[in-house]
Amino acid sequence: MSNKQKAAAIGGGVLALAVGAFFLLKGGGIDNLPIIGKDDPITCPLTGEEPSDEAIVERAAVGVKIENAAIARPLSGLEDADLVYEELVEGGETRFMAIYHCNDTKKGGPVRSARMVDPSLLEPITRILGFSGANQPVLDALAEADIVALTETAAEDAMERVPREGISSEHTLYANSAKLRKAAADDYSDPPPEDMFKFGDLEGSGKKASTITLNFGGASTITYDYSDGSWNRSQDGVPFVSEAGGQIAPANVIVEEHTVNFSEIVDAAGNPSIEIEDDTGSGRAVLFRDGRAIVGTWVRESADAPVRFETKSGDQMVFAPGSIWIELVPSDVGEMKGSFSYEK
Repeated sequence: MSNKQKAAAIGGGVLALAVGAFFLLKGGGIDNLPIIGKDDPITCPLTGEEPSDEAIVERAAVGVKIENAAIARPLSGLEDADLVYEELVEGGETRFMAIYHCNDTKKGGPVRSARMVDPSLLEPITRILGFSGANQPVLDALAEADIVALTETAAEDAMERVPREGISSEHTLYANSAKLRKAAADDYSDPPPEDMFKFGDLEGSGKKASTITLNFGGASTITYDYSDGSWNRSQDGVPFVSEAGGQIAPANVIVEEHTVNFSEIVDAAGNPSIEIEDDTGSGRAVLFRDGRAIVGTWVRESADAPVRFETKSGDQMVFAPGSIWIELVPSDVGEMKGSFSYEK
């Protein structure tokens, strides 16, 4: 049932209550009351939470590329995202694709360049991307996927430079997700699919997990420690704190293992770019929620289809309501090898 259908059903329920009251006042009695069906509340498709305003569920989501270089921290706006992908880039560093739908950020960044995997990440959810630029093969891939490409010049007042003392200019670009959505409104306005994630209570027990350790193949180590319904993120032993001051702590962390190889594209320093070879197909996936690990697989039939997360028994994984961080960790098969583990 779509959110519009849910809204209609809820409206019908209100009408039925009014009719029922009329019958009672007229002496029709309880037996003559109409049967009223109970419907689920309208929820945000990327978080499973009830929105502050039901209308925002029908708007488009916005993707923003945010860097993760140590020099750029603390980062801004990741704490506001509904959904965040973390992907490997050249030099062993990672970068984020933050997606804003029911939630927005006035200052997300620093905003950096797009990568070849980004159209594949975006297509099932949105076609709006705010980024600082890209090389020509990536720009061609974005255009082929009909992505609305909003760079600093194209986004007008949706992006701005915020000087940072002692920090070079490439780490000073920030985006306003609501303004990016407005800038793209004439070209794309579809909301995300409603069935990409399933939310609810934990089904089954899973394995106990209190700490997750991730390595994307570089020198950096990322950990998540579970506490009170959230996974508190640290990097290289230091709490991963936003510019606003709080530690990043999503409700869900899910690890997707992928085959990651070097591409023929190199950056200015001569480092080869990274490409995920198996953006479709299937592979190992582990969902971490409520201090538990649910082991299964990710499955994707085509580049424009959403990823389905399945348990070992083939059922759809159930996420805790709240933000989701998806970690695209290299497996031990490709040229770039990563790893992850978890402890009770």
